[in-house]
Amino acid sequence: MDIDHILFLIAILNLLGDLYNISRFRRQLPRWMPWANAAALAGCIIVKLTVSTNAGAWALGILLLYALAIRVLGKRSRSRIKLPSPATKLLIAANVVAYGYQMSQYATNNGAAMIGVGALYGPLLEDGQWWRLITAQFIHWGPLHLAFNMMGLWFMGRGVEMALGWLRFIAAYLICGAGGMLLAWGICLYSAEPRALVLMGASASVLGLVGIQAAISLSILRSTGSLVAKAQLASMTQIIVLQMVFDFMVPEVSSTAHTGGAAIGFLMGMLVFRGR
Repeated sequence: MDIDHILFLIAILNLLGDLYNISRFRRQLPRWMPWANAAALAGCIIVKLTVSTNAGAWALGILLLYALAIRVLGKRSRSRIKLPSPATKLLIAANVVAYGYQMSQYATNNGAAMIGVGALYGPLLEDGQWWRLITAQFIHWGPLHLAFNMMGLWFMGRGVEMALGWLRFIAAYLICGAGGMLLAWGICLYSAEPRALVLMGASASVLGLVGIQAAISLSILRSTGSLVAKAQLASMTQIIVLQMVFDFMVPEVSSTAHTGGAAIGFLMGMLVFRGR
């Protein structure tokens, strides 16, 4: 699957996921939201049918405009809460600096070069280079890979950081990423047809934050019955399901690492927020 089809798939899956949540919580949402979603979906479909090249980029642009419209119009119906996020910003900066180092080493689209700067490679991990479970989280395959992961980190990280505190937040981020990659490596190693595995990127770490947020929302929902917590839990579930669908359709990514990161994050969140 080429990059254009991947971008179109990302846009459509996100819009369909939002449509599902809008249908569930339509009584609590502004009346214009279903229409905005329908317009964005229609725009993506029209682009796909009429634009011969770069339809995926156009669809992604429509998704971003839709998200911006919800953010701007939503200001009128709710107060803005600024979340202190020094650790989230620090992790984003670390990822950007790491990608700058990749560029200086010409290791942005070459697997062997990426292994040289810290990506996880199964045989080297077996030789004792366990530090790659950490460094691989900061290595990305191109600017688009980096951009999507950093957007996810920014939107998910601030709330989780406020709930955990900056030190536990960084530890949870790294543990989820390392745990997801370790799980993917172990399954690959002991599969019927073992192969040398190369892993990189912050996706498992970010999905770990999704799992933690899901645990937080579930804990609040159980104790208070909060509708906001219910909506947050639905959104986190949506993200995980859409990621699983995307992983199934794009075999080049590691679904095991992603699912493992989310599961580890959820378990950590349930342990930390149990009984709160």
